[in-house]
Amino acid sequence: MSSPPGKKGSPSRGSPPFDEQGQAGGLGSEEHHYLTVDSGDSADDDFWDSDAGSITKALDHMIANCRNTRVAQQFDDRYNIAERANIRTNSLDNPGRVENGRRYNANAAGQSEYQFPVDELEQDRLDLMHHIFKSLLHGELYISPIAGTNPQRILDLGTGTGIWAIEIADQFPSAAVVGTDLAPIQPTWVPPNLEFQIDDCEADWTFGKSTFDFIHIRYLRAAISNWPRLYQQAYDTLRPGGYFEFQDPDLTFLTDDGSLPEDAALTTYINHFHQACQKMGKHTRGQPQSVADELYKIGFEDVKVVVKKCPQNPWPKDPHLKTLGRYSLLNLLDGLEGFAMKLFTGMLGWSKEEVDIFVLKLKRESVNKHYHMYFNYYFVSGRKPLTAS
Repeated sequence: MSSPPGKKGSPSRGSPPFDEQGQAGGLGSEEHHYLTVDSGDSADDDFWDSDAGSITKALDHMIANCRNTRVAQQFDDRYNIAERANIRTNSLDNPGRVENGRRYNANAAGQSEYQFPVDELEQDRLDLMHHIFKSLLHGELYISPIAGTNPQRILDLGTGTGIWAIEIADQFPSAAVVGTDLAPIQPTWVPPNLEFQIDDCEADWTFGKSTFDFIHIRYLRAAISNWPRLYQQAYDTLRPGGYFEFQDPDLTFLTDDGSLPEDAALTTYINHFHQACQKMGKHTRGQPQSVADELYKIGFEDVKVVVKKCPQNPWPKDPHLKTLGRYSLLNLLDGLEGFAMKLFTGMLGWSKEEVDIFVLKLKRESVNKHYHMYFNYYFVSGRKPLTAS
């Protein structure tokens, strides 16, 4: 499959390189596109013998230690996610509340209860996720055919660190770009055509009708309670002919060869995650698969769906996919605690120590080279009809 239409985005400063080889297929081919497993015999795969081995041994030690102590103290600083988080949350530039060593947003902008951290560790992880999304699209920021339309106003919902908004503002210097988020974690040194606003995209939007040419939302599946309402507000706020785009992974660990056991802790984690989100009023299970139908119901046309397989550790043979696997593994190792801590303690009644031990088990499974697991990432684009009022 060819790269999506649009201007080729240049990698931002400090972005990881991506290999143009081995692009996974899109919708229609993705379901039957099987990834080739690396035998592990190549010199390029020393990862499994060095870093992964060190991580596994350290995690085994921490799991044993946690069973006898309330807090695991002994862990190589290179992988001690909790310790790094504590260091960063001791000197905060932005207000918020600290729970279990992680900083969370105060939610002053609206009523949404965002369940995930906003500290520096999480901001670094969000920037890494940006590079994963871009690498899946071979450097593109979007699949919508907006490059030739000269968009004048662009909205980025849930902008996070603002990295997508910054790059789209650079790519379209004549466009006025707005990025909104609940948390004030965006930089102040940004392109002159970019503005950040603290706002809740689940509340009533304050933008006028037919305001934007392109609206983008990414990686907010567990943060939205009413997706049809959000789609409707996006539709109303778009100008006729404007595009809306959704990007998010389906949070289900998949394999083509059954290599992940049914009773794996990672599978259990996904079930608990969806259960906790459901109790919070966030309907996350199977949500990306429903986006296209929901957009059609609202009135969007020319709806396009692209699905990309993203390995969750560097098990594939293909160089591009192996690199994606490395990024994704780092995302898991840096993110699992933040994904689970507040959700599981607040919604499922777990103790911090139970979450700590469970997360260590998840990390140990994540580095298992025999688990050939991947996520399906969904990219969905729809156009507001030119005849729409």
